[in-house]
Amino acid sequence: MAKQEQKILMRKVKLYIAISLDGFIARKNGALDWLEGIPNPNKLDYGYQAFYDSIDTVLMGRVTYNEILGFGVDWPYGNCQSVVFSRNKSLKISTPKTQLINEAVTAYVHRLKQQTGKDIWLVGGGNLLTSFLNEGLVDEMIIAIAPVVIGEGLPLFPNVPQETTLELVDTTSYDTGFVSLTYRVN
Repeated sequence: MAKQEQKILMRKVKLYIAISLDGFIARKNGALDWLEGIPNPNKLDYGYQAFYDSIDTVLMGRVTYNEILGFGVDWPYGNCQSVVFSRNKSLKISTPKTQLINEAVTAYVHRLKQQTGKDIWLVGGGNLLTSFLNEGLVDEMIIAIAPVVIGEGLPLFPNVPQETTLELVDTTSYDTGFVSLTYRVN
């Protein structure tokens, strides 16, 4: 009997994020009030629940972790393994199923992608996003463009991202003015 080769499917790292029309993920102070100010009378979730159901791990940097804690709500990723990347080895982790990673991002993410599970959400922030992009660790980007210009803030990809070719695989427009673009990273 001939051996059958099984294709090993690796988990994908997906960026799922909203940006202003002028390319910012937050105000300079980290505030997201500009997102909350966009009328959404039908309470659309813009595909969030379907996306959230497709992942079981979230990745973020220390600044994003602290911003989320500052929202004053229960940890929104309670059903997932949360990973916080930081060089600060004494960072206090106070959320369930959350681990602090001080090792090299690339090696850790390659191991994580080979584990069994659902896909992986790269939550942010911008510096970590650029690092992941430059290291070839992002497989897919789902970017929701909000119909607002905020003028200044934290850019989606700070610190000189390397040139990266993307393939548009889906677009969805909403009556609120949001447009969601899904790209495969080549």
